[in-house]
Amino acid sequence: KDWDFSFSGVFSGLKIDPDTLVKKLDLDSRSIISSRTGIEEKTVLSKKEKMKLRKERWLQKIESVKLATQKQKAEAKRKATPVVGDMQPLMEALPELSDLTT
Repeated sequence: KDWDFSFSGVFSGLKIDPDTLVKKLDLDSRSIISSRTGIEEKTVLSKKEKMKLRKERWLQKIESVKLATQKQKAEAKRKATPVVGDMQPLMEALPELSDLTT
């Protein structure tokens, strides 16, 4: 079969009322972001405050990377200990002594 609809006018008999296409949204169906934008306004920060916030986020990121590398080094050191191996996961899995006595 030939599926060429370019000349057949598939939608020629279709009648759509423009009033049915208009839909108003109630407050429940609005997204959280769009409902927030109407209620409160953004706080305007000065350039100096923006730079301070940016620096703080940058320092936090550096600190988190540093802590992750320290944890990796400590784990590698624990794995390198002879015979015993890495006891940290075992210690974390065991319950506390105070929990066992009660």
